[in-house]
Amino acid sequence: MGFTSVSFAIWRAVASLLALLVLLGVGLAMARTRATPWAAVSRLERLQLAAMGVFVAGTTLTLFWAFERTTIALALIVFYTFPVMVAVAAVPLYSEHLERQRLAAIGLATVGMVLLLLAPAFTAGALGLDLPGVLFALGAAGFQTAYALVAGRGFASVPALQASTLLRGVAVLFYGFILVPLVIVLGEGSTLLDPVGSIEAWLLILTAGIIGAALPTVLLVAGYRRVGPTRGAVLMLVEPVIGVLLAALLLAERPEPVQLLGGLLVLTGAALVQLARSPRLAVLPSSVAE
Repeated sequence: MGFTSVSFAIWRAVASLLALLVLLGVGLAMARTRATPWAAVSRLERLQLAAMGVFVAGTTLTLFWAFERTTIALALIVFYTFPVMVAVAAVPLYSEHLERQRLAAIGLATVGMVLLLLAPAFTAGALGLDLPGVLFALGAAGFQTAYALVAGRGFASVPALQASTLLRGVAVLFYGFILVPLVIVLGEGSTLLDPVGSIEAWLLILTAGIIGAALPTVLLVAGYRRVGPTRGAVLMLVEPVIGVLLAALLLAERPEPVQLLGGLLVLTGAALVQLARSPRLAVLPSSVAE
């Protein structure tokens, strides 16, 4: 369909925002959800939500750019170093402890994820090492780390669905006021109209926006709040496992034995991190009434 990473990211973001607005509107109309009045949201929480929008946009763009420069396997391996970053950063920020069980869980899950993703690359004989691509993936990991740390303890007065809608709105504003003008200045404005006239393209955008962005955003925010940044980040390593399983079920791709071993290690690590002693939950200042 000729999508560039930028045009796809922008339209996907718009679709996700529209989907969240509909969900929030229906939830409020049916009294199934609540929303905090904007005037009751503290200044710090507003800044946190704005930062989250930038983190979302930054993660999406840098990861797409990494996919364009290097193999998906290598980009994802670098990207999924973010649980380690979260675990290390949570020690000084939230007084979490890296006890042996938690370290073992992170180690097992990380090794398993590497085995899971590297097997196809080694089979094909192409790892696709590219320094800019690796740096883009590392940047995506940094954005995702910041996302996890703030989502786990920030903007506590704002319900997850409302918070997700607001941060996705900020991401769309980021694209609209910064990225779109930049694309136009670079003479690539025509790429923004890639999906025009293509039903297939719009179906892809809607699917990616709703299933791949809107719903996961709500679930991620709610999940990070319940289990904390470190546990939530390690649990996200299950994502490649699900990807391999879906490829086997829907695309008839047979996983390599080493991938099955990797998936088992990831699931074992995810289980161990949930069994680890829960640290004292610290909160960002935004959760304290001002």
